[in-house]
Amino acid sequence: MFEQCLWQADRMLLNNHVFRLQHYLNADWELGDQCFVFYKIKSLIDEYQRLFHSNPNFTVNHLLELGLWEGGSAAFWFECLKPQKLVGVDIAIRDNSAYFNQYLEQNHLTERLKLYWGVSQDDKAKLRELVEHEFNNSLDLVIDDASHLYQPTKASFEILFPLLRPGGLYIIEDWAWGHWRKFQLPGSEWSRAAELTNLVFELVQAVGTSRQLFRQVTIFPGFVVIERGDAVLPTQVPLVLQDHIYRRDA
Repeated sequence: MFEQCLWQADRMLLNNHVFRLQHYLNADWELGDQCFVFYKIKSLIDEYQRLFHSNPNFTVNHLLELGLWEGGSAAFWFECLKPQKLVGVDIAIRDNSAYFNQYLEQNHLTERLKLYWGVSQDDKAKLRELVEHEFNNSLDLVIDDASHLYQPTKASFEILFPLLRPGGLYIIEDWAWGHWRKFQLPGSEWSRAAELTNLVFELVQAVGTSRQLFRQVTIFPGFVVIERGDAVLPTQVPLVLQDHIYRRDA
């Protein structure tokens, strides 16, 4: 799955495709825009490798990705996980790059890999419409690499988690940003934002409350994974996470 990734100083090569590593962009780049732009680093992908190797029977038919940057991650997940269909959304108002569209056309993927731009991750109506139209209301995997802010991230989770199949996985990246040094400095762009750790705490409390709804929560340095349990949930209304957390009276 991930063993085919060849990591170099400023790029990653996978299945004859070039992924330019945005973190290591430099003036010596020679390929222009003939590449995917990839805003992830090797240590994060190594964590994903450990996750999926520990779940060898987990299959991904329907994958929804929140947060696209320029779409390189969508191509990466499609190449690695080989889903029947992958749909990605991003709040940015733009179009697919010419290179991405060329990839779709050459590999006959226009119906299996779709990007929707200008969609906020907390747009309840739009997300539900997309999941119903593209996936017939059944998801195997959600990867949230969108805002990283507490309220929108929680809103996405409450909308989409009921639409996961039992055993499906919901992944939230960069949960720990509130504990990174650069966000502790004066003038940080998120200095007044609620830490995403708050949502992780709530998810841990929820899995302690109901193993029927949440089989487990697994925390990696780069992301947190919530596995869907067997409990039946209404799919026409969002989950209210607080309703599934029992606490002792103060």
